[in-house]
Amino acid sequence: MPSPGVRGVTVLSEFKSFGLTVEAQDGGEPSGEDYQYFLFGSGEIIQGRDDDELEEASAFSGDGGRRVQKRLTLPSKVIKVCWCKMGNRSDASLCVLLADSITIYGIAGEVVSVPLPHAIRTMWPLPFGLLLLRDSEDSLLTNISLSSSSLLIPRDAFHHARLPHHKYTPPRLSECSARINGATSSSHLILGDSLEEPQVTYTEERGQLSAMWDFDEMTIWTSELIPLMVSYNKAKMQHSLWIIEALNSNIAEPKHDSSMLVLPETGTKHLFRRIWQGKGSKTPARQIFLATDLDGAPLICFLLQEQRKLLSLRLQTLEVNNEIAYDVKPDISWSVSAISAAAVAVTRTISKTGQLPLRDVIALTPENSLVLYSGNLCLCKFVFPPNLDGLSSGKKLSETSNLKRDTRIVDLVNAVEGRVNIVMRDGQVYRCTFQHGPSSSLTNECVSAMFEGLQSKFYKHFISSMWGGTVSQDNFIADSHWEFFCDVIKKVCQKRCFASEPCHDSDPHPSWQFLLQSKYHHSYLNRNCIASAFPSLLSYSRGLYGSDAFVPEIVCGDEDFHKEFLVETSDSLHALYETLKLDKLRKRDLGLLGVLLYDISSFLREVGFMDYYKRDFPGLLKEFGTPACMGTPRNPPSLMRWLESCLQHGYGFASASDIPMLICKDGVSTVELSRKIVLFYSLLCGAEQIGRRLSCGISYNIACGLHRNREELTVLAMVGEKFGLQQLDLLPAGVSLPLRHAIDKCRESPPTNWPDAAYVLIGREDLALLHLGDVAGSDFDSALTSLISMSIPYMLPLKPVTMSSSLSDPLEFENCKLDDLDTVEGSVTDGMEHIFNSSTQMRFGRDLRLNEVRRLLCSARPVSIQTPANPSASDQDIQQNQLWHLAQRTTAVPFGRGAFTLGTVCTFLTEAFSVPKLVLAGRLPAQQNAVVNLDPNVRNIQELKCWPEFHNAVAAGLRLSPVKGKLSRTWILYNKPDEPNVTHAGLLLALGLHGHLRVLTISDIYIYYSPEHECTTVGLMIGLAASYRGTMQPSISKSLYVHLPARHPSSYPELELPTLIQSAALVSIGLLYEGSAHPQTMQILLSEVGRRSGGDNALEWEGYAVSAGFALGLVTLGRGEDANGSVDTLVDQLFQYIEGKEIHDDRLRSFPSSSDEQNRNAGQIMDGNLVNIDVTAPAAVIALALMYLKTESEVIVSRLSIPQTQYELQYVRPDFILIRVIARNLILWSRVRPSEEWIDSQIPEVIKHGVKSLATEMNDIHEMDAEAFVHAYVNAITGACISLGLRFAGTRDGNAQELLYKYAIYFLNVVKPVCVSNGKILPNELSSYVDRGTLESCLNLIVLSLCVVMSGSGNLQIFRLLKFLRSCNSAADGHAFFGSQMAVSLGIGFLFLGGGMRTFSTSNSSVAALLITLYPRFPTGPNDNRCHLQAFRHLYVLATEARWIQTVDVDTGLPVYVPLEITTKETKVYAETNFFEVTPCILPERTILKSVCVCGPRYWPQVLEFTPEGDKHHALSSGILYVKRKVGACSYADDHIGTQSLLSRAMHKLSGLTKPKSCTRTTECVTGAKVEQLVNTFSSNPSLVAFAQLFCDSNWLSRSELDIQTFCLKVLFECVSKDRPAMLQVYLSLYSTVESMTDSFANDNRFSSDPHSLSSLKIALAYKEALSNRILTPSNGEIVQSAFLGSLKKRVEDLLNQFSDLSDHLYAYTVSGKWPAMDSPDSSNFLSFYLQWYGFPPPIYIKQAFEKMNGSKTSSSIPLLRLMFPRTHVIAINALHRFHLHYMNTDELSTQS
Repeated sequence: MPSPGVRGVTVLSEFKSFGLTVEAQDGGEPSGEDYQYFLFGSGEIIQGRDDDELEEASAFSGDGGRRVQKRLTLPSKVIKVCWCKMGNRSDASLCVLLADSITIYGIAGEVVSVPLPHAIRTMWPLPFGLLLLRDSEDSLLTNISLSSSSLLIPRDAFHHARLPHHKYTPPRLSECSARINGATSSSHLILGDSLEEPQVTYTEERGQLSAMWDFDEMTIWTSELIPLMVSYNKAKMQHSLWIIEALNSNIAEPKHDSSMLVLPETGTKHLFRRIWQGKGSKTPARQIFLATDLDGAPLICFLLQEQRKLLSLRLQTLEVNNEIAYDVKPDISWSVSAISAAAVAVTRTISKTGQLPLRDVIALTPENSLVLYSGNLCLCKFVFPPNLDGLSSGKKLSETSNLKRDTRIVDLVNAVEGRVNIVMRDGQVYRCTFQHGPSSSLTNECVSAMFEGLQSKFYKHFISSMWGGTVSQDNFIADSHWEFFCDVIKKVCQKRCFASEPCHDSDPHPSWQFLLQSKYHHSYLNRNCIASAFPSLLSYSRGLYGSDAFVPEIVCGDEDFHKEFLVETSDSLHALYETLKLDKLRKRDLGLLGVLLYDISSFLREVGFMDYYKRDFPGLLKEFGTPACMGTPRNPPSLMRWLESCLQHGYGFASASDIPMLICKDGVSTVELSRKIVLFYSLLCGAEQIGRRLSCGISYNIACGLHRNREELTVLAMVGEKFGLQQLDLLPAGVSLPLRHAIDKCRESPPTNWPDAAYVLIGREDLALLHLGDVAGSDFDSALTSLISMSIPYMLPLKPVTMSSSLSDPLEFENCKLDDLDTVEGSVTDGMEHIFNSSTQMRFGRDLRLNEVRRLLCSARPVSIQTPANPSASDQDIQQNQLWHLAQRTTAVPFGRGAFTLGTVCTFLTEAFSVPKLVLAGRLPAQQNAVVNLDPNVRNIQELKCWPEFHNAVAAGLRLSPVKGKLSRTWILYNKPDEPNVTHAGLLLALGLHGHLRVLTISDIYIYYSPEHECTTVGLMIGLAASYRGTMQPSISKSLYVHLPARHPSSYPELELPTLIQSAALVSIGLLYEGSAHPQTMQILLSEVGRRSGGDNALEWEGYAVSAGFALGLVTLGRGEDANGSVDTLVDQLFQYIEGKEIHDDRLRSFPSSSDEQNRNAGQIMDGNLVNIDVTAPAAVIALALMYLKTESEVIVSRLSIPQTQYELQYVRPDFILIRVIARNLILWSRVRPSEEWIDSQIPEVIKHGVKSLATEMNDIHEMDAEAFVHAYVNAITGACISLGLRFAGTRDGNAQELLYKYAIYFLNVVKPVCVSNGKILPNELSSYVDRGTLESCLNLIVLSLCVVMSGSGNLQIFRLLKFLRSCNSAADGHAFFGSQMAVSLGIGFLFLGGGMRTFSTSNSSVAALLITLYPRFPTGPNDNRCHLQAFRHLYVLATEARWIQTVDVDTGLPVYVPLEITTKETKVYAETNFFEVTPCILPERTILKSVCVCGPRYWPQVLEFTPEGDKHHALSSGILYVKRKVGACSYADDHIGTQSLLSRAMHKLSGLTKPKSCTRTTECVTGAKVEQLVNTFSSNPSLVAFAQLFCDSNWLSRSELDIQTFCLKVLFECVSKDRPAMLQVYLSLYSTVESMTDSFANDNRFSSDPHSLSSLKIALAYKEALSNRILTPSNGEIVQSAFLGSLKKRVEDLLNQFSDLSDHLYAYTVSGKWPAMDSPDSSNFLSFYLQWYGFPPPIYIKQAFEKMNGSKTSSSIPLLRLMFPRTHVIAINALHRFHLHYMNTDELSTQS
């Protein structure tokens, strides 16, 4: 074994804690002896001064230098600080132990304080939480030491810098109980999560589990990586090593036969088991840390100070059920002399094996020496430099360091990776490293390959040789590590000769040796550029055979050992050599390693290996011949040969011997790339999968997802192995070609359940972002970051585009100004200025409809009044009258504006809530826009202020759409005024409708109720019920029932509440209990339907009853017969309210009631025993309609009959017929049809006959009967139209639209004739029998129903109708009233719902909300809440849904037009339907939507399927569909009809560059700038643009440059037109390979091409062959043109046929293995090209073949040669046949002679 070497310690700088520097800069006083710190990674954390301040500082290298990241101040004394992973978090948290709590600081800034149930002495980190040690006397000890937790990794290097360790010995407890107050307790507790309580721990003694109750076992160390704990028992003078397991508490306690440890899961019972104990130490170990043995096994090291030794225990590892178990094997321990030690990373470059980092041990011996150990092997000694005047880091030492110093080392502390603090006796601390830089990556990889490939004994020998001897630090310059590594290997080679047979050819060739040792030869090598690039060549000038330096005398002692060592070294490094071939950027390292392997093979006399390396680098390696004495030859594994064979013949015919053995070994990081490529090729060519391995033994990891063919399986394997586009581009072009084929084949239509990284890999970033859209918040950001990290720089354009950004950035259009308001207060905000953005611009184009909507719904500016220029006194009265009517119209505007701007503003929590003004003034254009206000003496202005301001605030609140999806309680309370007002009340209602009031606490709610503000109470109740809709929240329910005096107990004091508050409370209860069919609530609401309210107004009674009916219908929504309780009794009771029959007591008793309920029976709305159906009938009908919604109940419909006789018409109010028609159709939902026949079927025959008879001359109907017929007729038609509107809400059904529009025009003609032809829909002259108010009400309802059907569409025809109605309901007609204006305003808002991005749903809940909104009783004034509360008109918000979809180009992040094919499912009304839409658009309802497909030739296709039940987290839930435009196509905005695509253009003009004879600088050739512009037009790929700039430059004039430019233009067009930009580098790489080969022969440049690069071209040709043989499935079009590959093949073969001396050199190579002389490198290169291209076998195998064929009697040797060399080309076989004949003739002549 080589003796330990000597190295020098590298001193980085004098160490001083950064925290002290920061305190000095801040003006603080120097810290005293209590100052403590610990290091982690590249920074430090400062802890524990007397002022109880904990500071955290992190040092970073760079321009910014070190800086303080965070400074923390805590309320009490800090006992201990550590890093620990808590719960399921991936990042560690900073845990601070205080006297009564543990404060946990997360990386993201969150802070959690965990109270402690017991007095805790100290804490220690574990892999799954904190280990807490209770105080034995329940009192905290002070000055607990910050002793080392683990000196192994960052974040665990604790050190008590100023004070020695506090030695604490707790008193022994003679009798300790493990149960306190009946509950199990223990001395050791585990805190697994910050939200959990500390858990009791258990110990196992003699097979029994008991609570851990031992205060004598003082914990002195734990590990953050593996669950281990070390304790010390002072009484027994004993150290103990414990393992910690997690046992499932619901299973029986297992009996363990061995001390095995399995990593605990999140758990239950934590079990401590002792696996080792060591006695004889009077004091606890001063330092304990983890290190690793030579083979990577973990070691636990104990520094026993009193014994002055370092004890190391080796842990045995075992994998059980994919988990690592640990045990201490007996007698596997050793100790070395040391007074201090630390774990450092020095000898091994692999960062981690398994769970543990690889660490060595640096020990400080009592003799003041620093010794490096790897396991129990002493490697070298380190010497501290005597002179520290100049440091490598350039930092200056303190002045004291320049004086005479005591250089004796006293301690090693703060070890982090390869750095450690060395403490000197004089108190100076230096930051030092034991690694000598600069380092060679190739050397590191070679050492790692030997660590992973050699046996332990061989690696031990190598590492001792590597670190043996004395090496000066000054010798380590650039590339010196590689030279040093080669020298170590050569020294092993020179030990002894280990030839199997003695060589008889011992001629020393003295003349040759003299020449090689001459000064001329050395100077020649120094001048040679390649020799200087490969320094090892300088030592190869001595020759291999016949040299005394390499054939020493034979000593039989250790020749077998060295031979086996070199064989394994050769195999390991050869595997690395094959891996380097797969990286285009490692060409230089490949040459260096090839030279070394050639040298090793020459010592081993492995002629096959020597020939293999010689073929790759014939110009770098010396010539050789076949030795006279050699053993059995080995065929070197060739990964390229295996890949080629796999493609040519399939996986089953590829020889497994061509795969290096190290690649098949698990966990080998140095050849990980080779393992992945073998795996991908194997899967692509049909390898059999056996469990988690292939048949060749290679393990694999395949990502989850569906795969339908081998290409998709290969792509999933690439994702599972984390093989991205960046790694793919590093492969040789030919090797990457099959993998690109698999990617290209999957690109068109990949499965929908792939991981996001798979879509990125195949170039479908649109699908990746589509799936990322399901993730919200920080998860989205982290997922996107992980995707970008996989494929940088290919993911740079991949940026999320959210709807909020497009909606919050208003665009400035020239036509956005309101033409009639731009001169009066033009800067006043109207609440709609944000509506003009990129989304609405694409939605509605550049027409002015949005401008017109904004003008119609503006209430923040005075309205225009048309008056004479010189008004008189009477004109002023006309102005006031007109202004009064216009003011009523203005107060109705907020209803429509709220719908128009619904959810269109992104609100930040830092923004205050603003409400546009409600201006009731007018302006006079004829008088220079003079402003006219309402005269308070003439009109009551206050009546126009209360509720209109409320609705104005609701409209302003409805437009809010929070960025994070919800508003905070703080923001709501921040906007709360000191005194309640209607503005904040409207905001509460709006927030509740959006679902944001869940953040309010119950105390906040009652504070809002306490002022008894009417509007605030109404808004809050409805808002809370909407936010908690269907939840039956008890606290909210109680707050609502308080506002129903009729439900108060008899002992409760009487409250006088307005009827509108009670009505709001009823509907709120219905929303809260929606769909629950809660029996008690149903009973209460049923009784409220027939109860008289506290007011005396009959209309208020009706409004109260209707509210109760709506509430009852909401509670039983769609339940029908499934409702809980006595449904029959409930239905009978409702029909009594409808029909007005006598109420019998037995029926009333069927619903049990309390005594208080019975005491209030007098409150029923009755006249005697009869119910007042004028009040109760509408409510009961509505309740039944909602209860049996969509149930198709014939029984209920038959009882809800419409009068069939003239007699019945006299006893039914006409407006009740309207409600009954609606109710019948809601129940018979599926039978509603958008046809005139269906509407006609809704009218009874008696009514139709009566109306028709009115048009005849023989009309004998009484006038009263005629009015009854006509009123019933128009109400029945209106009810049918409303039913159509509810049935087809938000569907934009064309038939429903046409039908409703036709009826709207008819009613409009009846009210005010506007056209000549009315059609034959309805009879004429109905206005003589019906009052205008009824007709206008019916017209408004029909128009509203039409707008509900076309919601969000912005239909121009309907918009013109609404504008006309708005102008008709003006003051000039004298018939203006508030209800009509409200209907028109709502209609405009519905038509442009959410700015055209929202629509209505037809779910049960939505239909109910729309029915409440469209209830056919409009108010007569702004403050009219009698029949129907105006606040209920805003409940349409609950029926809206965002089915808006906008397509965004994933490369540019901009919205684009894309055609979609939408498929709807088959329904009872329609068959399965396909139709086309252009985005942005509104999709059909999710329940009937089957699929959405991106179609058209310009964008990559996508198909999104929808499940029947619907998915709230579907990819389209965000409203964004990411698409990817194909390269070569323009967007639809730039090219509407597709005439500007790349294939449509005259690309033949580019051929001008391909004709050098006619192309001059003055010709009309396409210049490089034009090509660049053309590429920019069709692609945003930066690589294509850069390629056009660099390779398509028109300034190239030479013939060779023009040839290259011609090729580049053709390739560019090929890649752009076929959308395969990644194939650019494949074409260029293959083309440059042949061009370099041509250049090497034409210009005598032997360094321009490498023969081993032909392997890439051969694999590309094998890929072409695999496609033709169907080993690979052809994709849609060739990814690389087969003609191009064929032309390259022909060019190579033509070049090989041009060499005249090839036959002689090839014959010499075949017969004797001789290469051309070194003075003719061209011949060597050419011969190497030939051998590589045709697969020529090595000479040793040719000689054996010739010897075998000599005995055969065949006329031709070609069949035998083909049989023996199946991989050799037929041209080479023919050459071998000729050589064989010549060889036989030569033997015959020699025999004859």
